Amino acid sequence: MNYFKILVSICIIAIICSACSQRQDAVVDSPKKELSDMEDSKFAVIYSKMMDRGCEIVNYNNTGSKLSSVSLKDCVGFTSSTQSDNNMYFSSNRSNYHVSLNKKTGRVEPLNTKSLSKSTEDEGAFFINYSNGYVLHDINVGFTEDGLVGELVYWNEDNNDKNQVELDGELTTAIFEDKKIYAILSNDESVTVSSIDPKTHKEKRKKIDVESVFFPDNNESLKSLNNEKLILAVNDGVDSKEESMLVVLDKKTLDTKREIVMDKGFTIYKTSVDNDKVTIVSYEGEVKMFNRDFKEILSEKIPLNFKSDDERLEEVKILDGKIYALVRMFDRDKDGVIGRIIEYNIESKDSKEISLKSDRDWEMTSLEVIK
Repeated sequence: MNYFKILVSICIIAIICSACSQRQDAVVDSPKKELSDMEDSKFAVIYSKMMDRGCEIVNYNNTGSKLSSVSLKDCVGFTSSTQSDNNMYFSSNRSNYHVSLNKKTGRVEPLNTKSLSKSTEDEGAFFINYSNGYVLHDINVGFTEDGLVGELVYWNEDNNDKNQVELDGELTTAIFEDKKIYAILSNDESVTVSSIDPKTHKEKRKKIDVESVFFPDNNESLKSLNNEKLILAVNDGVDSKEESMLVVLDKKTLDTKREIVMDKGFTIYKTSVDNDKVTIVSYEGEVKMFNRDFKEILSEKIPLNFKSDDERLEEVKILDGKIYALVRMFDRDKDGVIGRIIEYNIESKDSKEISLKSDRDWEMTSLEVIK
C-alpha cells in the first residue's frame, strides 16, 4: 500500500512539473494585443524588419525568459524608443506607424498622426522622446517645394491632446523643458537649435557653431544639463575623421558656450544626465563619466565580449547607475538566441550577460529597460 502511495505521489509530481514546464514554454501571441505578466517584466523588446512590414513585441523577465508577445502586421523599421512612468513608446523610421505599450496592463496601441504636408507619404521618424510630461516625435517630411521640412508632433500624456508644427529642416530630436520645446534641426550644411513656445508655436532659432561635418544621430543626443544649459552630442556624420564632442548651449540665448571633445576613436552613442554626473557610452562600448563641470572622473570599457563578426552593439540604455548594452546577432544561433544584454554596474564594475531568444530571425531590435 505504501509503495502504491509513493507511486501515485511520484505521478502527481511528474504531472505538476510537466504542467509547469509547459506553462513556461507555451508563450503564445496574444489575440487581445496585450502582453501578460507585466509585473515580472524587466525588458520590453520590439523586433522588426528594415523594409518588410511586420513586427513582434516581447517582454522578458530579468533573466531573459520570454513572458509573452504581441505581433503587429503594419509596423516596420523600429529604431527609437522612450518611456514615461506609465507607458513605453516605440517609433518606426520608415513609416508613420508607432506604438505605445502600457507598463501596467501590457496593452499595445498604435500611434498614428497624419502629416500636415500634402507632399509626403508619412515617411517615418527619426526620434520619439518623453520629457517632463510630454511625448514628442517627428514626422520626416523630407524635401518639399520650400526645402527640407520636418514636423514636430507633441502632446501632454495626461490629456493626449496632440499638437503639430511644421519646421524648416530635418528634425532630429527634441525635449520639453522649462515650458518650452528645444529641438535640433539639420540640413546638409549646418545644425540648428530651436526654442519653441508650445502654445503659440513662436520659434527662436540659432545655428550651432560647429563644422558642417557634425550631426546628432539618435533620440537621446539632446539633454538638459541644468536650469541654464543644454548639452548636445554630435558626431562626424560625413567621413568619421573628426572626434565626437559635446556642445554646451545656453537655453536663453541658444549660443554655443563650450565644446568638450572626446578622445580619438570615441564615437558618442548615448548620453545620460543623472544627479551630478554626465555619463557617455560610445559605439565601441567605452564609458566616460564627467561631473557637471565636465571634469572626467571615470573612463572604462564595458565587457561586450563579441563572440564573432556576426555581432554588433545595437542599443544602449543608461539607468540608475547601470548600463544595459544590447549586443545584436545578424542570425539566431542554434539555441534561438538573437541577442545578449550586458548589464554593467558602473560603480562596482560587476556585469552579467542575459540572453534573449526569439522564434524567428529579425533585422532590427529596439530595447527598453522597464523602470
